[in-house]
Amino acid sequence: MARFPHYQKNAAALGRLLANAAVDPNLKAALKADPKTVLKEIGLPDVAVELFEFRIVDASDYTSTITLPFRLNAEKVAKADAQYLSQLGGMLDQARLS
Repeated sequence: MARFPHYQKNAAALGRLLANAAVDPNLKAALKADPKTVLKEIGLPDVAVELFEFRIVDASDYTSTITLPFRLNAEKVAKADAQYLSQLGGMLDQARLS
């Protein structure tokens, strides 16, 4: 498995960058136009920035966007937990799927 420098300070800097870009249209535009430069400016190591292709995806740019949970609760899925599955189903807007 590939490894790259990961430091808590970098994760915090990335979180601040994303939060600021969410409310600052100029920063958001710069991040979308050239994410590697902006990520280097906040202090992410060059090796980490160069190892990955960063693409900024803005949900407002797309007509169909679905947000799925990061990790499903396998136990609840296996037990067919009606309430849990109903909540998951509620995340899918049927009008946007068609």
